[in-house]
Amino acid sequence: MSFHVENISYKYNAKSDFILKNVSFEIKEAQVTAIVGPSGCGKTTLVSILSDVIPTLMPAGELDGSFDAGDKVISVVSQSPENQLFGYGVEDAISFGIENMGLDNKEIVERVEYVLDLLNIQNLRKRSVATLSGGQRQAVCIASVLAMRPDILIMDEPVSSLDPNGKKMIQSVLKQLRVTGQSTVIVDNNLEWFADIVDHVIGLVDGEVVFDGDKNEFFSNFEIQERLGVTIPQEVEIYRELSKKVNGLNPFYTVEEAKGAIGRLIRTGEYAEKQMDFSVSEEILTAEGICKTFPDGFHALIDVDAGFRKGKIISIIGQNGSGKTTLVKTLNGLNKPTKGIVKYKGIETSGKSVAQISKDIILVFQHPEHMLFEENVYRELTFCARAQGIEFSEEEALEVLKRYELLDNKDDFPVNLSMGKKHLLTILSVLFSSAGVVILDEPTLGMDLYIKNMLEDIIRRLAEKGKTVIIISHEISLVFKISDEILVLNEGVKLAQGSKRELADRDDLFDQINIALPPVVLLSKYFGFTNICCDVDSFVREICGRMTKN
Repeated sequence: MSFHVENISYKYNAKSDFILKNVSFEIKEAQVTAIVGPSGCGKTTLVSILSDVIPTLMPAGELDGSFDAGDKVISVVSQSPENQLFGYGVEDAISFGIENMGLDNKEIVERVEYVLDLLNIQNLRKRSVATLSGGQRQAVCIASVLAMRPDILIMDEPVSSLDPNGKKMIQSVLKQLRVTGQSTVIVDNNLEWFADIVDHVIGLVDGEVVFDGDKNEFFSNFEIQERLGVTIPQEVEIYRELSKKVNGLNPFYTVEEAKGAIGRLIRTGEYAEKQMDFSVSEEILTAEGICKTFPDGFHALIDVDAGFRKGKIISIIGQNGSGKTTLVKTLNGLNKPTKGIVKYKGIETSGKSVAQISKDIILVFQHPEHMLFEENVYRELTFCARAQGIEFSEEEALEVLKRYELLDNKDDFPVNLSMGKKHLLTILSVLFSSAGVVILDEPTLGMDLYIKNMLEDIIRRLAEKGKTVIIISHEISLVFKISDEILVLNEGVKLAQGSKRELADRDDLFDQINIALPPVVLLSKYFGFTNICCDVDSFVREICGRMTKN
């Protein structure tokens, strides 16, 4: 059966503005429906209404319209898995929901086994939840919801912490569920990971539906994509930008299709001058022989040596559980290594407290709620400066809020911001820090494309000021676009560290970690570019330059 949302309007109290305005659409059986829109457009509020959190648990607001699911079970995977995991161990966390459904023990055991197999996480079943990586926790959270076998599955940014393997796995699971008649709603502005499986797209702007159509209609409408601030597959982005400059370009939506369409435009074998980065700077931070073993015997890091140069942007990549977050927490003192040392400006940090280390090496967590302390946005922005005794002017702080479109929110309670804006705010707060090294763990969580562009600007500005920026990200397209260097971890072992162009030639390396290179890199190599392009703009310029020579 289909589920109908009829003219829903909502505001949180009588004095506030409407967050949602006459929202109507249909959730069709056995389809994957995407709900997208700029940060703050009302997506999370809509999820709360669909899941009956509003008005059952939040009755104070004003709700008009209807969503009648009858006796159907609706379950939500939230964007913050910590909020949904109950119990010490993985099996406890998965079985919590189904135990509360009153099922008998045999049924509970069967369902737990089913989801462990479905998500390929049998290896985690005896692990403590506290020792899991962010992506592994997210997988367990998804498993706990799937075990309840809902009629409507709602997933709010379900793969924000998952590695490429995890994203492929969730995509495969959703395909299987769709065959069984499962209705799925995915609330995520990053369409890159689930473009292949989405059937139906709903677009919200300022609480109103501005698009309601199928996938093909959405991907052919460039204007609405930009208006909604979505991240689309890089292949589609290449076509979108190239079609603005090439009349009659045949559409393409995969790398293989792009090879044919672009190959008809250019000659191969004419090479651009190779651009190399010959700049040399000192290593401001080093890790020497770092090992980390957790109390349950899990070896998270094994003899890791790494250096981070001043004023450079270094991304750390690898599958979930490869040791990325463990490494950066060791760099800033939150983890004490089992063996090995960390040096900042040549001096060991082992004798310093976390507070002392954070004056030099600051970590922004992947979940912003862990870093929000103040009563308004302005004070949150200046928290680091005040905590560290760094001088700043009100004019400087207000200018930062204005530049990054938070000035209108300066008096708002930070926790009430949209997820994307909360994350942006925690990152902005380090601009007034004394730290020479800034670490960003999965910084794009909750961000629409507009805020991601602001994030890139912040990162580049930090590097221009001589700060070293270390990024953990599973968004490989972003990694290649913005990084100077890439460090690759696999099962706690460092496999490689070098410039992104050096590593782009290492097909063996990316095969080993089972991560695909970005389409612009693959196409650059296919067409024989000496200078590998790492972002869409440079790739389109290269293609257009070759066309003028034909």
